[in-house]
Amino acid sequence: MVMSERSKRRFGEVARAMDQLLVTTFESSFEELEPRFAALERRLLRSVVKTEFEQREVRRRIAEALFTEAFGRNCPWPVFGCTLRRIQRLGYTDVERRYHVACLYAQWCGEHPEHDAREARRLLDEAERRIRRLPRGNTRREELLARLLALRARTGFQSGPGA
Repeated sequence: MVMSERSKRRFGEVARAMDQLLVTTFESSFEELEPRFAALERRLLRSVVKTEFEQREVRRRIAEALFTEAFGRNCPWPVFGCTLRRIQRLGYTDVERRYHVACLYAQWCGEHPEHDAREARRLLDEAERRIRRLPRGNTRREELLARLLALRARTGFQSGPGA
């Protein structure tokens, strides 16, 4: 989708606001961070973004940021799983974001061996299928596949049948 100049400016404002919040909450717990992101999301949806597409993207990006922060703060499953489910409900902007979520989930499962990791393997397999749909010779395709292969080797999440 091609964005208008106005939309690009609005997303620049969204990115700056999210970055500023992340910087100011660097030392905060997830429990302190989450309501601040919720407040930012409400403000952005109310006063910055205009179109339905932009609203959905803001929700996705906030969800992705919270998921990444939950991973970085090593949150337990009830918190981490909630952030994962929100992303899954909202869908993925592109194949790279799908890949990012699958990789962090697989790594989180590696740190929490008591957690059933079948869903992580399924997400990695789905990300790989989506990456393989990119045109051959696409540099992003080759880079993501190489990184995914390295992650699988590091975490032990080998491809399932049909991946």
